[in-house]
Amino acid sequence: MPLSEDEKDLIAQSLQFYVQQASAQLPPQSVQQIMQIAKGIVAKLDTLDTGGAVKTGEPPAGISKEWFDNVCQTCPSLTPTGCSDKITAKFPGKCDPILKYERNKAGH
Repeated sequence: MPLSEDEKDLIAQSLQFYVQQASAQLPPQSVQQIMQIAKGIVAKLDTLDTGGAVKTGEPPAGISKEWFDNVCQTCPSLTPTGCSDKITAKFPGKCDPILKYERNKAGH
C-alpha cells in the first residue's frame, strides 16, 4: 500500500527533527553523513507511490479489476508505474472517473 501525502510529510519532518537533534550532539562530519542519508530517504518517498513493482496490465493498489478494466485503462492518469492521480493515491477508488463509472453503473 502506498504512503499517503500526510505520511510522507511526517517522515520528512521526523528526519528533519532527527538531523537537528544530531547536529547538537555529533561532530559535523557525522551530521553531514546523516543529512545525505535523510535526503536520499526523502527522495525515495515519491517512488513509494507505486506500492512496489506494478506489473503492466495489473490494477494499482486499492483498485479493483473491474475499475481497472473499465476506467483506468483509458484514464490519462495511468502511467507505467501505476496511477498518478493524487486523489486515487490517497483514497483508492475515489477519483472522479471511478465515481462517475459507479454512478452510471447504478443508473443515476
